[in-house]
Amino acid sequence: MKKISLEKSEEIIRLYKEGKMLTEICKLTSSSQPSVKKVLSNVGIDYNLEQEEKRKECFEKVLSLYQEGKSQIFIEKELNLTRKTIREFLKSKDVEYRNLSNQAHIRYETEIDHNVFDELTCEALYWIGMLYTDGHIEQNKEASIELTLHNNDIDHLEKFKAFLKSNRDVKKGKGDCSRMRVNSKKIRDRLVDLGFTHNKSVSIIPHDLLKQSKDFWRGCIDGDGGIYFTKDKMKHLMLCGTLETIFEFIFFCSKIIQTDKKYPTQVSGKNFYRVSYYGEDAKKIANYLYKDSCISLDRKYQIYKTYFTNNLKL
Repeated sequence: MKKISLEKSEEIIRLYKEGKMLTEICKLTSSSQPSVKKVLSNVGIDYNLEQEEKRKECFEKVLSLYQEGKSQIFIEKELNLTRKTIREFLKSKDVEYRNLSNQAHIRYETEIDHNVFDELTCEALYWIGMLYTDGHIEQNKEASIELTLHNNDIDHLEKFKAFLKSNRDVKKGKGDCSRMRVNSKKIRDRLVDLGFTHNKSVSIIPHDLLKQSKDFWRGCIDGDGGIYFTKDKMKHLMLCGTLETIFEFIFFCSKIIQTDKKYPTQVSGKNFYRVSYYGEDAKKIANYLYKDSCISLDRKYQIYKTYFTNNLKL
């Protein structure tokens, strides 16, 4: 190791006190790392020990920020660390790694019951039916679930919010629609297990756990169907969906409610079909779906209550 001049030694000490890194000091003074460390040691500075202490202090800041709910992107910028370094430290401390879905809850300060669809209660089945028709899921890392309805039905979205036990606000869109959007990997995965995909409007098929449930089908009717009393005083109930969905609804009505056989009618859109029931069959289906229902869309329930309940014989 070459002897370093007094002038260079003073320059090394000055640079170190300015906060320069070891590699930078070596480059600026044309010195080797052992030489720089020796100069620092001569004035009572244990470079290795100080760097270890700084490293511990830095990692404690990482842990503190992460436990406060800060994202890895935030910590990366705040402490000038790589994402790999942050993850390795969290792993070494056995800290449970948050996925983007959980991080989204922290970022937006939202709450949600991730277990609402674990048990297929009548209300859970109903909301699955609504999501089946008017919902949308994203199979991305944030695992978003969204239900969109017309502004006239915004109160129904408030019911969905209450069902989820969420404090996330219902949002009004630019057009005539409002939406309730949450993030939950567990709920998203549960819906995927039940056959949901991000392009479900053209590919979804009712799962075996759903297709015999009147609550599920009521949710579908409230979402992408209709219950009407026509101008010529004809009772009318209809449902739109994929061909597989419409066939399953027809089987359900025929087997459970004993309606006449029907066949799907194709409407505009890829794999988009409709089935309509009129008169007594419409009354029988509406009564089976809406009578004593645990939850339903107020607007359609009022039509059922006003026009479909008179003199019904099952």
